[in-house]
Amino acid sequence: MLNNNIQNNQEKEYWRPQVNEIKEDSIHSSLYLSEQALKIIEEYIERQPYRNRTELIQNLSKLGNALVRAKPLMALIYARAHRVIQFIHSIPREERNIEQIKQMVLEEIRQIRKESAEKQKIIARLGSRMILERQIVLTHSASGIVESILTEAHRLKRKFRLICTESRPRFEGVQLAKKMAKAGIKTRLIPDADITRAVKEAHFVLTGTDRITENSFINKTGTGALAILTNEMNKPFYIAADCDKILLKRTYPVRFTSVNPKEICKNPPENLTVQNIYFEEIPLSYIHKIICEYGIFEKEEFIERFL
Repeated sequence: MLNNNIQNNQEKEYWRPQVNEIKEDSIHSSLYLSEQALKIIEEYIERQPYRNRTELIQNLSKLGNALVRAKPLMALIYARAHRVIQFIHSIPREERNIEQIKQMVLEEIRQIRKESAEKQKIIARLGSRMILERQIVLTHSASGIVESILTEAHRLKRKFRLICTESRPRFEGVQLAKKMAKAGIKTRLIPDADITRAVKEAHFVLTGTDRITENSFINKTGTGALAILTNEMNKPFYIAADCDKILLKRTYPVRFTSVNPKEICKNPPENLTVQNIYFEEIPLSYIHKIICEYGIFEKEEFIERFL
């Protein structure tokens, strides 16, 4: 009997390896990983390892929690998992046909994707307006929405230059730089340690964010140093984000953990502790403007309206 229960749980939680892939992925943007999370939820709905609404909610809640724990700093994953579960709760109790419920949830997932694509287009269009002729833009790490903004500005024939940091230790900034150069954008790749020179030269810094809280935003480690430098040198710092990335600390706490130390030092000697934390929390006070699907907001206006 015990073996049967274990086997049943394993069958119901077939998604564990897929969730672990998201947990271990330190290269892709939150936009990409939230879409991967949504695909896992969609596959679960389609496979239908549940017999009724109660089982669906219970099992999907377990899957949602696992996805959020895999990337606790990526608010989009939380927002999408939470929305699907809340949608199921909103279906009238009179509806007992599980096949009908399944189709309704799948349609809601399609709607989430459609809305997300529209939001990205709007943010890309608005963000491209911030890039003027002959300007130099500095970015750190590799944000999907920043890539869309840069690509849209290039499509509009804006002549600008881009500076990308290499973004150690996973070098996602190198990949962004290559992609933007291949797209026809004049791009320069610099080591992370050279940001002081880059900030002096740039007209503004533009990054994405994985999460916005009551008084901060979360982004790749190194963003905080950029924010301090831009303020010290009186240069603007802009962030671009879908408002679904707003996830307050009182809703879900912010925690940082050190990951694979071998990315920094393969064979550390005794008495050497290696710390490798990918993300950091940056005060919103360093930000000048926030670009979202509702417009381009001054920091104070954004805080008053959304936070």
